[in-house]
Amino acid sequence: MLRTALDLLVPPLCWACREAAADRLCEHCRSRLPWIEPLATRRRGTLLQQHWSPLAFEGPARELVHALKFHCATALAGLMARQLVDSLPPRAFAPDAALIPVPASSIRLRQRGFDHAELLAVELSRLVMLPVERPLRRQLAIARSQRGLGRSDRLSGLGLRLSVARKAPLKAILIDDVCTTGATLELCASALLERETCRVSAVTYCSVP
Repeated sequence: MLRTALDLLVPPLCWACREAAADRLCEHCRSRLPWIEPLATRRRGTLLQQHWSPLAFEGPARELVHALKFHCATALAGLMARQLVDSLPPRAFAPDAALIPVPASSIRLRQRGFDHAELLAVELSRLVMLPVERPLRRQLAIARSQRGLGRSDRLSGLGLRLSVARKAPLKAILIDDVCTTGATLELCASALLERETCRVSAVTYCSVP
């Protein structure tokens, strides 16, 4: 009741263009979402069995990611999860796997008050009926973030250290908002495969072209 009254007084805005929108994204921006063929890619030498990413990190998709991460628009996690489920084939979410969010650093958690990848994983869990597990722990190896680092630096572990703090599932699906170089996903997969996990795939909302 209160939500409806507030929407009448102050109509919700589109997070991409800031125009009035009924569901956080106006029809114009929905039509401009940069969909790409959601094929399961497997690069040579990768530890991931599959990686699904249906959107390019540009236009309205980039604005949604930034709104979630930098403007505390946590309700967008539900919209992004629905878009993932609607665009990806069922085999992207193996029925015997667990969803594992790529963990944020403790610095980012303190700054934002939430883990965006975990929010996305929780919303996906409700839609695909898979459990969310959180075995990964992340610490900065040096006093900087991963932003601006190239793939080779990220793969070497520069700026990132991961550990498995509890028992890992046999099959894991890593969940994150953006795949930039793929190095963070590889480091997460490596940490899991060193423990009980035998198969790791990944689902990200979008990828850098």
